[in-house]
Amino acid sequence: MSANTPQNLPELPFDQYASPQAAAPRRSGCAWAVGGALGCLALLLLPIIILLLAGTITVNGVVGGIQGLLNPPIVTTAQIVLERISGLSQLTSVKYNYSSLVTSQRDMPDVLQFLYGNKLVMVAVGHISAGIDLSQLTAQNVTQEVGVLRVQLPPPTLQECFLNEQLSYVMSQDTGVFAQELPELSSEARRYALAQFRDNALNEGILNEANTQAQTVLTELLRATAGDVRVEVLTSPPSATPALPETCG
Repeated sequence: MSANTPQNLPELPFDQYASPQAAAPRRSGCAWAVGGALGCLALLLLPIIILLLAGTITVNGVVGGIQGLLNPPIVTTAQIVLERISGLSQLTSVKYNYSSLVTSQRDMPDVLQFLYGNKLVMVAVGHISAGIDLSQLTAQNVTQEVGVLRVQLPPPTLQECFLNEQLSYVMSQDTGVFAQELPELSSEARRYALAQFRDNALNEGILNEANTQAQTVLTELLRATAGDVRVEVLTSPPSATPALPETCG
């Protein structure tokens, strides 16, 4: 018999010739999708279950976190347009100007400064202003008798404390051989200078001077419009612990 002559093979059922993969039972696409989703969910929940069993987190914490995701906070934005300026709402009457040489450095022994030290020398120029907030005036602060208009001013307060960034500058900065520059040195020098300017202004009587200047300015302003009525502007003593605006805090 020739090698190319096909042999008569016994006929077998079709499924006996099929490969093992073809013989495997078939699953629908939906079944695979559901199984995959359940598997992913189990993987996601497994760390949470472990943390719950270990006592690291609580059920309330998990529920609160889910509620936070489902109820995000409300964010409100607005574009503010300046409509009008009230010129007398704050009567700023005094401004003190200061300049200082500030040194800021890491606190370490002198023998280590060369290797690990950081030192910054800064020229700081700042301004402290004080005045009277006329928006605090009420009807009780203004009285009128026969031929006399009397105004009781609220206590003077600091209005603003700020550094003049155009005039302030770092004069020198030394860094040790094995040290890196510290940006916080400049920030600390600015904060220290501003606090010193504020305290100096309070000690030198900026609030009392604000009282005097506001009394003079407001008296002249009221006399120009009061006619023959005599004007008396009375001041209030500064508070022993004056409230500080954010820029002076």
